[in-house]
This record gives sequence, C-alpha cells and structure tokens, in this order.
Amino acid sequence: MNNDAVYLLGEVRKIRQDVLQKSRKLLQDWDIDNANSDYKDSLINLANYIAFRSEDHRQIQNDLIPWGVSSLGRLEPNVLNSLDAVIKTLGYIVGQDQTDTDYHVYKDGEDRHSKLNHNTEVLLGRVPDNRQTHIMVTMPSIASHDYELVESLMKNGMNTARINCAHDDKNIWGEMITNIEKACRNTGKSCKILMDISGPKVRIKNLLTSKRNPKLKLGELFLLSNQEAMTLPSNIEIAVNTTVPDALKNVELGQLIKIDDGTVEAVVKAVIDEGFLLEVTKASKEKGIKIKTEKGVNFPDLDIDLNILTDKDLEDLTFASQHADIIAFSFVKSKDDMAYIEKVLSKSLPRQRKDLPIVAKIETVEAIKAFPEIIAEAASKRPFGIMLARGDLAVEIGYERLSEIQEELLWICEAAHIPMIWATQVLESLIKNGIPTRSEISDVVAGARAECIMLNKGDYIVEGVKTVDDILSKSEGHNYKKTAMLRALNISKNLFS
Repeated sequence: MNNDAVYLLGEVRKIRQDVLQKSRKLLQDWDIDNANSDYKDSLINLANYIAFRSEDHRQIQNDLIPWGVSSLGRLEPNVLNSLDAVIKTLGYIVGQDQTDTDYHVYKDGEDRHSKLNHNTEVLLGRVPDNRQTHIMVTMPSIASHDYELVESLMKNGMNTARINCAHDDKNIWGEMITNIEKACRNTGKSCKILMDISGPKVRIKNLLTSKRNPKLKLGELFLLSNQEAMTLPSNIEIAVNTTVPDALKNVELGQLIKIDDGTVEAVVKAVIDEGFLLEVTKASKEKGIKIKTEKGVNFPDLDIDLNILTDKDLEDLTFASQHADIIAFSFVKSKDDMAYIEKVLSKSLPRQRKDLPIVAKIETVEAIKAFPEIIAEAASKRPFGIMLARGDLAVEIGYERLSEIQEELLWICEAAHIPMIWATQVLESLIKNGIPTRSEISDVVAGARAECIMLNKGDYIVEGVKTVDDILSKSEGHNYKKTAMLRALNISKNLFS
C-alpha cells in the first residue's frame, strides 16, 4: 500500500481524467443535446458515475482513508465534485495549489441530494415530517367500495396508492380513485395515484386437468400448450396455455421455465404437436404447488421480443392518462421501449397533462443490462422514476444475484438523481398472516435507502403500513443511503443520564 500523498494526488487526478474521457462517449450515445435542460446536469453525473464504476478502485480507497479525506465511497450524488474535493485536500496537504479543479461549495439550503429530493417531490409529492421515504400501497379490489379501508391506510402513512391494471376494470378503478380523493379531502393528507400498466406479462391463461386438486410435484410431466383449445396427451394430467402465445415461438429442448414467481421450475423434455412437455425439477413444497390461472410464467433462458404495450395496455393507458398522477410501465427492457412509450404518451396525453410523470419497472435481465440507457432516454423527457420489481427479477436472475443487483441499481439511481421504488414481498408475511418474520423487518430497513417502499395487498395491510411507518421513522435517524447518521444512541445516553 502506497500512502504517499503526492502519489495519491496523481492517482486521483488520473481517475478524474479517465472519468471525463469515458463519460463523453456515453453522453454522445445518449444524445444529451436533446435532453430536457433541467436534467442535463444529472445526466452528466450519471455518465460520470458509470465511467467511474467501470474500474476497481478498492485499493485507492484503502490508501485514502489514513489521510482523513473522502474514500470516494459515497460520491454518487456528485462524482466530479467528490473527486475535486479529494484533489483539493491532497493538494493542500502536499503544498500544491490545484487551480484546475472546480470544487463546488454547497450554498445554504443546498446539499448533495438536493436534485434527488426535488425529483422525488415532483414524482411522489412531499415526504411526511417523520420520515424521508414514501409508502405506496397496492389497492385491493375492495378499495372500490370500502372507503374506511382507504381512509385508514392514508391515516396510517400511505402516500401513494397503486392501481394494478392487470386486475379489475375501469369501473372498479374509477371507484377506487373516488375513494382515494374523498379520503384526501377528509384527512387533509395528500396521496398520489399510480396506475400500473401491466405490459406483456406472460401468465397462465387456461388450465385443463383431470385432477380434482391440480398440483405440480417434483418429477411430474405437464403440457405447456401452444393452442387455444387444449387437449390432454396420454398420461398427462395437467395442461396450461399462456396469455401471450408468441412467447413460446423460440422455446427449445432443455430450456428452463419458471411458474408462479419461481415456486415451480420445469425443463422442456419434449416438443410435440400440442406444445411442450415439461418436467418439474423443483417445487417449493414437498406435496406440490397448486396450479392456477393468472400465475406468471418466466423464461430465464429466452430473450422474448414482445411489444412493450399490448392492445389492452393501450386501452388502459387512455384511462390512466386522464386519471393517474403517475403511470408505471411493466417489463421495460431497453431505451427503445422508453422511446416508444414516450411517442405513445405524446399523442395520448391531454395538453394540460403533457408532463405527467412515469415509472419504469425493472424486472428482466435485459433491463439490467440497459439500465443507464433506460434512465437517460426517459428522464431526459419528463419526470421519471424506477420501480425495482424484485419478484420477477429474482425469478429471472436468481435470488443470489438479486442481492447484489438491487444494491447496484440503488447506487445508479442515486447518481442519476432518480427516485427508486422498492417493491415486491415487502412485509409479505405480516400483510398476509398478521405476523412478520425477522428478515422482513431487515428488508424494510434496507428499503429505506430507496425513496419509496411499496406494499402489496393483504388482510393485514393497515398493520403493514403502520409497521413500515414506525420502522422508517426510527431507522432513518441512523442511516441515509450509504451514510451512517450520528444520532445519539440510547445506550450511550443512558450512561450519562
């Protein structure tokens, strides 16, 4: 380890030069000249961060720490400013004036996260007084006629109501919106409405079975049919088809297919006239998994090329364009998807809602690979956020990889000054059964680093909102993003009271 300050100064200056060189190419690819002027600085910082993280800087981090300067581990909000601060400080230490750096001293009322906080407020509204993270709740069908439930959710901390367009219909959505707006008036609280366009999600459409209680067990063969009118082949007791038949076009022998968020895994054993014979290679319960319509079907080994908006989505988008405060789009895979969505929105949005905020849901391998480009394409046009849909993403990439990816996406969003929504199975056991697990509580604390935590529906959803609100109000005094906050510890205070 070389702790010589002159050497370190030279190394950090090399890093700065490398960042600028690499980021120029990214910005050219992202067509920064046509970006919204309000977002250009954020786009530049995103490019700088992607360039910076293209190299391994762990050694120089360790070398910087003994000198009492930043180890560059929290530079996401302003990459160049962080590098320049280190260069300036090391310059003072070695007696060299670094006149070619442009270190920015923050003004009163301004901090490293001012742009992120502004963009979050534009997308999700103002944060409550007791916490920095918003709470979003998926509306159950009963929210259309149970006003008391909606009001209770709002009183206990719900800031955004999510309407899932994969379920119910326009009449029910309209009744939900009426109750949400009524609760806002009666409570004096603000609650944004996010409408989630379902996208080309592949689900089980129909089920044909000779079983009284159809379950898929380890080693069992079943049919994934490519036909609307299904028949059961000899010795096969379960057949299913999908909502998106085109998804099966490139399925081949040996490929892995996952059903119901990965609770069932199967491998293609044979291709027949009726479709594909699949063998169950994993089932999360020894007695088998009950197979139902509307359960998701994932193809981790396939890059399925489907239009980002289905015919149903376009119909739903017409409704959402008139009623939603935010529109979320599922299964975004590329910047081309975002460009197409923007083209559709520019034609469908009323003039007074032309700047309506949108959210891209990240749930595929392709979206991870194209993540910076997706942000650059969308955020340069209108207010924008990211939803990390960890359910489908975990099925696609595996739970082990998810633990790493969710961290990386959080950092990139922070560098892009883009709010993130932490979604899928948050407090699921508590919301469904009334009793949380220890790991669920830790997941909420991890989610506090995002700008919003989303809860799904369940019998104990009000209790879930209360719990998240309580955890966030306590934990955020100790941590913000990557930074440990030095609130007084009760253990320490008690020793001196």
